[in-house]
Amino acid sequence: MNWDDLSKKIERERFPEDFEPEDYDQEDNGTYRLECPSAGLFQCSKTGLVFRMEGEGEVLYRTVPWDRRFLAQSVKRPAGPLFMFRCLKGSVSQLHLPHCEICPGGGCDFLSVAHVTDDIIEFIPHKITETHVIINIYGFSAYGLIKDKDAPVFPIKAQVLLFYHPSDDPELESVLHVLLLPRNVVLMKVQEERARRNGMREPFIETTSDCELTPDQIYSLSTDGYHKVTPKTKKFDNDKDYENYTTTFAVFLPAKVKKAELTLRKKKNIAWSILDLLSSLFVNLEHPWKGFYRYQAPLPAATPAKPPTFPGQDFIPKHRIALETRLGLLQPIFLRLQDRGVLIDEEREEVVSKSTKTLQNQTLLDMVVKKGARAQEHFYQVLKEVDPCLVEDLEEQTV
Repeated sequence: MNWDDLSKKIERERFPEDFEPEDYDQEDNGTYRLECPSAGLFQCSKTGLVFRMEGEGEVLYRTVPWDRRFLAQSVKRPAGPLFMFRCLKGSVSQLHLPHCEICPGGGCDFLSVAHVTDDIIEFIPHKITETHVIINIYGFSAYGLIKDKDAPVFPIKAQVLLFYHPSDDPELESVLHVLLLPRNVVLMKVQEERARRNGMREPFIETTSDCELTPDQIYSLSTDGYHKVTPKTKKFDNDKDYENYTTTFAVFLPAKVKKAELTLRKKKNIAWSILDLLSSLFVNLEHPWKGFYRYQAPLPAATPAKPPTFPGQDFIPKHRIALETRLGLLQPIFLRLQDRGVLIDEEREEVVSKSTKTLQNQTLLDMVVKKGARAQEHFYQVLKEVDPCLVEDLEEQTV
């Protein structure tokens, strides 16, 4: 081995080499593939995972849902995604799982690594760095970061993600969805899930997203005064955000808006802000969720738009009796209404707490009606997405 080869080998063993994982087409479940030509450390650009390979190898990996029931039995909660691994060739001796903790004094003793096999969760020894939790592995299944249920509350590394949901009618309001998430979520998974849930009509806005947020604390989002934001405040509930990716705040943008300024606060302290967010949207045709906004010099404020009219605002009053008994599964309706800023977690829980399906339907309809014409329009559009046959049948009866 010559000096150059030796230097490269030493470098690979000390510092991870970034790689862009392949999408494994043979499994339509968001699986990534690592193919490495030699031993060394390799860091995935999409997940932040680092693999220590003992030689040439091939690894498949993807995120899978946590079983929160088993975690609760161990008085634990998620502190990162749960990854499922399969080694096709070669061997992996070490795995580095990215964390988002900011550990004062260098200690994060409340963090653990869960090794999940079937219905068994095993907690394995680990080493913690500023960015990753390192474990030695001898076999593959599922691994993920967890923390004690009563872990001390410190700020964590987080991110603010923006998704733009344009109105089907250019004269009506569009919605900017603001998500507060831990920084170690898999961004592509968030984008793909949002695209799947909303029919790939919700481009991701690429902007400066990094910030520090404190779990279980109340945050508010404000704008430059021209745009409605709902809800007014929301708790940053980070351990529930590794799978749901629901909207934290919804900003309603009037037609032909040219500018939006957003500021996230905890009490009076600014946690994150963005200025001059313009509607110059570019969408990648192959992956629409990779769209982004481009920033330009501020433009003059837009002329205030006329009060919008909502074609679906009369749908509930016209079909109230039928909707109380014929609404189908509520979960997909909940998710989309939360994405659009119509419902919050507490309201969803109130609906679910009702003893019968009819009472649940009635409670949901009451909530939507009380929120006004805009909320009823969103409900109408959501129902057209999740149960188009029901909407068509009801509308045909009134023709």
